[in-house]
Amino acid sequence: MSEPYPDLIARFYDTVYAQVRDGVDNDWYLGRMAAAGGPVLEIGVGTGRLFAEARRRGIDAWGVDLSPAMIARCRAKLSPEDRERVSVADAVTMRPGRRFAFVCAPFRVLSHVHDTADQLRLLDAVHDCLQPGGTFAFDLYVPDLRMIREGVPAHTDFDGEHAPGRRLRRIVHAGPGDLSCQRNRVRMSFRWDDEDGERTGEWTFEMRFFFRFELEHLVARSRLALDAMYGDFAGNPVVADSREFVVVCRRPAA
Repeated sequence: MSEPYPDLIARFYDTVYAQVRDGVDNDWYLGRMAAAGGPVLEIGVGTGRLFAEARRRGIDAWGVDLSPAMIARCRAKLSPEDRERVSVADAVTMRPGRRFAFVCAPFRVLSHVHDTADQLRLLDAVHDCLQPGGTFAFDLYVPDLRMIREGVPAHTDFDGEHAPGRRLRRIVHAGPGDLSCQRNRVRMSFRWDDEDGERTGEWTFEMRFFFRFELEHLVARSRLALDAMYGDFAGNPVVADSREFVVVCRRPAA
């Protein structure tokens, strides 16, 4: 996978994504977790945006993430007895040591897995830790061809407070995408008020984008079976103006 999220991203993750992501996928993933009828694993658990709520609901949830900084933030939200339920691990090579009824990789986790060989290794690792008949669900963004061609100009997508009376701004910029390797290079710049005045920080990373039939063929090459692909979290089909790929796979029962 690509490099883990650094401390800067972990520090402000909950503040930013409570505004720009919560409400999009929460109910869908938490509903699937609750209905699984057995233990569940969240890949890319991050700061526990979904995981902490799953545990509050009594779901037998476990989580892995590549980033020690994100796992530390997640553990700080959890009760002492739940903190060992999340661990630092690479989903490409993970061996959880237990089987799950449901595994999920919410919010573009696979976009951080750039190479096809690693994508297949991840899918097969998921297969191996699923119970027979168990389900794997993940989502990715639908590529915008204009954005790939032109990039995204720098713009502020969050302007609020990270603590009472302390302002935080996030400025996002993406250059033109590279169609030859299907990657977008994204830069996130932060400006925030701290105890010693205004501070700044920046992180640049690459995200892999996927096309519909590429995803179908990728799953077909793995040991999982494709159950469905939706264009949103309401279960609508993928159409020309869809912005999400919501993919549901299954480990065959036999």
